[in-house]
Amino acid sequence: MPSATVSGAGRQSVPRVLSGLAIGVLGAGQTGGSLIRRLGGCRPQVTVLASDRDRGLARVVKRHARWRDSLHELVRQSDVLVLAVPVHEVVRLLPRVAQLAARRTRARRLIVCDVSTIKGPVVAAAARQRAAFDFVGLHPLAGVERSGWRASSAAMFAGKVVLYSPAAPALDRVARAMIRVMGGRPVPMAWDEHDRLVATTIGLPHVLAYAAAGLAEQGAAAAAVTGGSWRSLTRVAVSSPAMVAGFLHGNAAHQLRLLRRFRANLDRLGRALRAGSRPALERQLETLQQAAPASRLLEKRRR
Repeated sequence: MPSATVSGAGRQSVPRVLSGLAIGVLGAGQTGGSLIRRLGGCRPQVTVLASDRDRGLARVVKRHARWRDSLHELVRQSDVLVLAVPVHEVVRLLPRVAQLAARRTRARRLIVCDVSTIKGPVVAAAARQRAAFDFVGLHPLAGVERSGWRASSAAMFAGKVVLYSPAAPALDRVARAMIRVMGGRPVPMAWDEHDRLVATTIGLPHVLAYAAAGLAEQGAAAAAVTGGSWRSLTRVAVSSPAMVAGFLHGNAAHQLRLLRRFRANLDRLGRALRAGSRPALERQLETLQQAAPASRLLEKRRR
């Protein structure tokens, strides 16, 4: 397996299936920027191209990739194109990518990937363009609540699960190779199941964080009693509202079903509080606690 030269991302090994390819990344925010930094360590075995609507990033991105001013250039020059933009932007861009892909002169058929939090709308949009390019979705379970290039890191995906859509063997090999280059652990998952689970594990925490943040008290007294529990609950409320709205809206059916279930749990606790019985409230809390996965309970007990 060939090794890459040293760059800002450090020395990386390049799986054979990616060696000699040009990989383009559209979007130099936290996720796209982290991928650009990481791929920068794969040069010269991999050609890395990058673009972002903020052309002011060109100067810093050029340390890790060849800057391109347009989607047209990225599509024309890439073998693998990663769309690292919000999910609604991915859906909007895929028809344009298909038009541009039809004019390519490169021998290889274009492979398009996304790194969106939800996949249903993206998979459906990509399926309508299957004549123009191959598609495989990626979802890195990594990141922080900050956004932008400054929040990116070459080590962002190290050791983290990266979900990918099972595909034909050749695409599957590319997806797994991309994830290995990222430093992540590849886990295949069907996207209907993925989006259902994401409503709980990602969507709900963001909904709760924003809802709770709107209740925050001001003043010295409130600051004095604000502890780790509140900070943990509201941590992701500093995330980009546009990004969060994108994956909540795109996953609305699953999200609304999950919120109805959550509201029912809140109502049970509310009824127990109104009943004025501490033992009844304790029993209700125990019931909800016991519904949690066994691994979570064991982890809690170890603490």
